[in-house]
Amino acid sequence: MLLGLRIENFKNIREAHIRFGAFTCLIGHNGVGKSNLFDAIHFLSALAEHEIPVAALEVRSASDGSYSPLDLVFGRDPERKIVLSADMVVPQEVEDDFGQPAKPSTTLLTYSLTLRYAKESDRLVVEKESLTHAKLGGYKKFVGFSSSADFRTSVAVGARRGGALISTNAGDQKIVLHGDGGSRGRPAPVGKSPLTVVGGTNTFDYPTVLAAKREMSSWRILHLEPSVMRSPDSRSAPQHVSASGGHIPATLNALKEKYDHARSEIINNLHVLNSDIKDLDVYHDNARDQLTLRAKILGVDNWLYGRSLSDGTLRYIALALMLADVQDRAVLCMEEPENGIHPSRVPNLVQLLRDYAVDVDMPVSTDNPLRQVLINTHSPEVARQVDLDELVFVESATTRSEGQYSVFRPIMGTWRANVLNEPDSEILPKDPQRLADFIGGSPVNKKLGQLELDFGSVR
Repeated sequence: MLLGLRIENFKNIREAHIRFGAFTCLIGHNGVGKSNLFDAIHFLSALAEHEIPVAALEVRSASDGSYSPLDLVFGRDPERKIVLSADMVVPQEVEDDFGQPAKPSTTLLTYSLTLRYAKESDRLVVEKESLTHAKLGGYKKFVGFSSSADFRTSVAVGARRGGALISTNAGDQKIVLHGDGGSRGRPAPVGKSPLTVVGGTNTFDYPTVLAAKREMSSWRILHLEPSVMRSPDSRSAPQHVSASGGHIPATLNALKEKYDHARSEIINNLHVLNSDIKDLDVYHDNARDQLTLRAKILGVDNWLYGRSLSDGTLRYIALALMLADVQDRAVLCMEEPENGIHPSRVPNLVQLLRDYAVDVDMPVSTDNPLRQVLINTHSPEVARQVDLDELVFVESATTRSEGQYSVFRPIMGTWRANVLNEPDSEILPKDPQRLADFIGGSPVNKKLGQLELDFGSVR
C-alpha cells in the first residue's frame, strides 16, 4: 500500500508531497499535472523490475519524437536531480524469483531514490538510495489516515532494531545493502549499476528489501487497450488482469474454478455499470489450446466473442474482473475512470472502485485484501461522489524563473492537511470556493462553505 510520495524535479512537478488513503481522487483541469504524478508512481514501479533506461522509456516522454532522459527532469535542466521517496506498507510474506518464501522483518518502510543526469552517457544514474523502517509505535503518524485497531495490527507487523536496510555512504560513494539482521552486503559504487539496489534484489537473503520490491512492482497504472482486451489467452497465461487489460479469459476462467459464485458476482457488477451483458463465459478452444472470452448480450441469442464486443463492454468486464479477483493485491491507478461510462452510472462506478479498495475499518483478510485505488479526473460528475477526505486538488502555478509547475493541495481540515503540517499556502486551495465552483452542484459544497466559515479562505 502506497501511503505517501515525495517528489522533486520530476517532469512538471517541482516539489510535491502527497498522502494517499485507501481511495484517493486527484481532481483538476486538463494539463495541470495529474498524469505526471501517476508517471512518478509508474517510474518507481518500473525501477523495481527493470534497468533505469528501460524504466525511463516506460514513462511517457514529455517531448514529441526522440526521447531523452532529460524529458523526466523538471525544466529539462541537467543540473537538477530527481528525488522520489515513497512511504509504504509491504506484504508480510513474499516469494523470491526462485520460489523461496521470504518474510520481512517489518512492514512499514520508506524508500528514497535520487537520480542525476549524466551528460557523458546521456542517462540517469543513481546518486543516493535508501530503504528505512518506521517504528510500529509511530504507525498513526506514518499512515496518517484513521483506521481500526484490527486493521493496524493486520498490516503493521514485525520489528527492526538496526539501521537502514539500504544506505548510501557519501564519503566513499558506495550504496550498501544491509541484511535484516544488520549484516552488510557487498557495497555497490554509486552511479555504476544500471539497476537500483531494490531492482537488483531477487533472493530471500534480503527479505525486507525483496518485500519492498514486490510492493513497488504491484503499483499498476491502468491503460486498458481494446486490442489487448480482445486477445485470447493460452492455458498457461497469468490469471490476473494486466494493466493494459490483458488476460481477461484466463482470469475469468481461474475465478470460476476457485469461487462458486464468481460469475454471478461479476455479472451483477456489470449490471450495476449498466452493461447489457446477461451472461459471461470462457470458450476452451482445444484445437488452438486457447481460452477465449465470450458473452451473451440482451437482444442477441448467440454467444459473442471478445473480438465482437464493444470497447466500453470490454472495459466494464475488465473492471468487474479486477474487483472479483481478491487475490490480486495492487495499487490501482486509473486515469479518467468515467470514460465510456454513462453519467447516470458514475456513482455506481465510484462505489465499485471504493469496493475494490481495502476497508480500513476491518482487518486485512481474504475477503478484505490490501488493495488501493488512486484516480485522477477533471469530471464534476466523479467529484460529486467523492468525500472531502478522499480529494486532492491539482492546479498549475507559474513563476518567472521556473515557469509552470504542478501544485497538489488537500482540503482544509482533512487528515491530509493535518498530516502534512506545512504552510497553509502550500497545503490548501487558496480559495475553497474555487474547488466548489469546479465541482458545481456537489454535495460537498456545503462542507466547503462551512470550512470557509470556520477557518477563513486562504488568499
